[in-house]
Amino acid sequence: MAAKQGQNIAIIGSGIIGRNWAMVFASGGYNVRIFDNDQNQIRSALVAIKETLERYEKDGILKGTDSASDQITRIRGCSSVEECVSGAAIVLECVPERLHIKRSVLDQVDRYINDDDVILASSSSAIFASALSEGMQHKRQVIVTHPLNPPYFLPFVEVVPAPWTDKSITERTCQILTDVGMTPAVLHKETKGFLICRVQHAITAECFKLVRDGVVSPEDIDKLMPHGLGRRYAFLGALEASYLNANGMTDFCKRYGDTIYDLQQDFGPPIKLEGAPLEIIEADLTKRIPLDQMQEKRDWRDKNLADLDKFLSKTKP
Repeated sequence: MAAKQGQNIAIIGSGIIGRNWAMVFASGGYNVRIFDNDQNQIRSALVAIKETLERYEKDGILKGTDSASDQITRIRGCSSVEECVSGAAIVLECVPERLHIKRSVLDQVDRYINDDDVILASSSSAIFASALSEGMQHKRQVIVTHPLNPPYFLPFVEVVPAPWTDKSITERTCQILTDVGMTPAVLHKETKGFLICRVQHAITAECFKLVRDGVVSPEDIDKLMPHGLGRRYAFLGALEASYLNANGMTDFCKRYGDTIYDLQQDFGPPIKLEGAPLEIIEADLTKRIPLDQMQEKRDWRDKNLADLDKFLSKTKP
């Protein structure tokens, strides 16, 4: 696959998400430029990307139609923000989740671009595009594109425009993401937690409550997703699953609506993830996954995600 003409991707921030985005876009034929305030970080990122893509190729889980070496040649580091964003079709901000840090980066980008078509995307998991772009010259081009980790194997991306983000920016963002194998989902308005954190953290908080109340052990509650709900949700959305569990959604709500309403009353107020439940959960998890074996477990996770991704790609209806 030849590199896409005129399609350069600028990535600012060379951490885990930035590295994954670089590999995703390189697999789709894009030229990728990476900038980080720390040049040593860029060098480390490029080495890590090279080693990862070569390992993926060896394991048979490399994305795209090109070899790892071809994809690696598309990714290079830059010495300045200005160099990184020059000629970019999309700029991906991947710096730490702090408003002042992200605003500082986007303000720099705002000064250096002179094209009203460049997409200015943030990988923020919780900060609104409206807060990130307020007062910017190119604020109509700012949008949140928040992936799951690792995005190389988890294609879902929540796309969250600000109230003033140009509609064409949202549309082109989704098209570019789709072109590189991602699955964008657009939010019609900004809401706390977006989609991913709103659902994911609700599950985590409920797990804490059940451990706190002595209902179940951390080990047993962690069986629910891989051996139960997770298997169903690997193929179906939550609403689809409910729809299929009855004769349509209206029938499902007639059957289970009161039960679900009663359960919501029992959920209780929000809780802090601290204290005795945290100590119990931490002790249980470190026994199952010692901290010095964390990377080994992450590699195991990624390999299984890659296998699942390949399987699901063959079973799409």
